[in-house]
Amino acid sequence: INYLISKYKLKNYLEIGVRDGTNFNKIEIDSKIGVDPEPTNECFGKIRVMTSDEYFLKIKDTGVKFDIIFIDGLHLDYQVDLDLKNSLKHLSKNGFIIMHDCNPPTKFHQRENYELKNHKTPFWNGTVWKSYVKLRMNNPNLNMCVVDCDWGIGIIQKGKQKTIKNIKNLRYKDLKSDREKMLNLISIYEFLCE
Repeated sequence: INYLISKYKLKNYLEIGVRDGTNFNKIEIDSKIGVDPEPTNECFGKIRVMTSDEYFLKIKDTGVKFDIIFIDGLHLDYQVDLDLKNSLKHLSKNGFIIMHDCNPPTKFHQRENYELKNHKTPFWNGTVWKSYVKLRMNNPNLNMCVVDCDWGIGIIQKGKQKTIKNIKNLRYKDLKSDREKMLNLISIYEFLCE
């Protein structure tokens, strides 16, 4: 995120799903806002203690735009779909939407239920990938890729893309069968050289 901020001289940032501020506190930008209904630690910057739905409703008619939006809230596609829809409305012309957890390595990682096992957090990507793939199937007015690192970092910009074959009722086996094409998966090297 800081790489994109520096490279494109981005000015304002929104983070959906701040949690303990680990990521939020490291963001180096002029203006940043975090949204989380239950942040767990002190975060440096403006934190809105509310859901992303409540926040987007609050700024609905204000004309507020962000240069970069990081979506890392509730990892279930029904909520990510809403976060993407709202984020696209509030994205500046040359802005970026960044999504975490777009490339679950196994079926277990993409399960819908987030459970603690022996008071430890097992790896969980949720169904974020489904929201990303739905955009790849249905929106030709975006430029999208997933960087193959840290469970898959989705990058979305306004632009043009060739949509992929529409699949109803996406299942993990669909992702597994053609992961590179469905996600437009690129290496870190390809990302840095674009």
